[in-house]
Amino acid sequence: MASTLIFSLVALISIITVPSSMSSPKASVKGFEVRLIHRDSPASPLYNPRATRADLIKSSGRRTIARQNYFNWLMSNKTWSRYSSSYVWAPIDQSPGDYIMRFKVGTPEVETFGVFDTGSHLTWLQCEPCERCFSQTIPIYNPASSQSYEKAMCGSVVCNTASGARCPNPNSECKYEINYMDGSFTEGDVATETVTLQDDGLSGSISLQNIIIGCGHSNVDTTAGYPAPGIVGLSRQPSSLVSQIPLHRVSYCIPSKDKGNHSSVRFGSAAVITEEETQTSLLSGQYGLYQLSLEGISIDGTLLNISRSVFDMTGDRGGVFMDSATTFTLLAFDAFIEFKLGMMNALSDFKPVTDVDGLFPLCYDYHSGFRLDITPEIVFHFTGLDFPLGDENTWIVNSEGNLCLAMSLNEGSSDYTIFGMYQQQNVNVGYDLDNNIVSLKYGDCE
Repeated sequence: MASTLIFSLVALISIITVPSSMSSPKASVKGFEVRLIHRDSPASPLYNPRATRADLIKSSGRRTIARQNYFNWLMSNKTWSRYSSSYVWAPIDQSPGDYIMRFKVGTPEVETFGVFDTGSHLTWLQCEPCERCFSQTIPIYNPASSQSYEKAMCGSVVCNTASGARCPNPNSECKYEINYMDGSFTEGDVATETVTLQDDGLSGSISLQNIIIGCGHSNVDTTAGYPAPGIVGLSRQPSSLVSQIPLHRVSYCIPSKDKGNHSSVRFGSAAVITEEETQTSLLSGQYGLYQLSLEGISIDGTLLNISRSVFDMTGDRGGVFMDSATTFTLLAFDAFIEFKLGMMNALSDFKPVTDVDGLFPLCYDYHSGFRLDITPEIVFHFTGLDFPLGDENTWIVNSEGNLCLAMSLNEGSSDYTIFGMYQQQNVNVGYDLDNNIVSLKYGDCE
């Protein structure tokens, strides 16, 4: 299962820095590679050795629901304030994202880490002095100790670029505020800082100067235990990490449990954008998300009776998005109803059983003769690309040992579809933002 993956270090490219006098937030680098760590791996600073396999499955499911809430808020196109009387606090254990990325920040360097998130627009971390901070497993970053930290002023290029920026008055320091519908929020200073990505000294590091960050002095995370100190924002917005690096390309390759233990993300010229026949268009879309054009879904060669309009975006409804912080794929209502019916018809020789955890909508008793080698082929038909789902991308063993479909219904009112990380296993996923291309190709993620 994806939540039990253990990932190893990968080498980075040689040290590359840019002049300290550089005024642009963009770092002059060509390409580099960094490891990703599953949050439930023993290599993760968020690892809980007491968590059972059932606990991990439930946590993954709850994170998918929390991510759905985030997308609902994002697509509602509203300014959500925690001071609102209608503010809703979510249950605990809702921290988004299955993967984290280590990095160092400041001069001298201080090690930290954040959730790897293609749906967030700004890289932020908790900072001293804390007006309100949540507990974390490492010391909270103190920008006063860094020679390269510089607050942004209102009216500056940095302030105008940063997502979530606000100015109390035109001559003040630039602030940011990000509120999440699950009750989490972060507020603080917009700044530029040196961010260093490395492989823990095995093969060098790369320093990115004048990177826009959010330094959060007032933060709340509703997660039980110790959440990540912040977020590594990798959306298409100008203030994301990938957008601040020339050659706006990023790729990652996540193996399934039985395919090895190597996972990495590559930036710039190091990103792997595979050949044309594996590509589909990256739509301009809204919200800075990675939006794709999906034309339909087929089961065993039969195209399901789903209107194309179900996958198109109209106003603040619909659309199909790739996301690194959603575990299991969520289908829009009409698509899910047809998909579930099609799967049940294709597996009519077997009787579905109820998932005791209430996370998965279609499960079969593994002891009744149900096997992966008899399951139907599922193909997502993106524009110009027919993408089949492998068995390991489709089915998951639940806490009772039954095989369950690792996709579910999006119950949000915006009726969108999210293609989650479980369905991206064993696939090199490449984004070329300059040419509006997404490439999806199965391969060895070693």
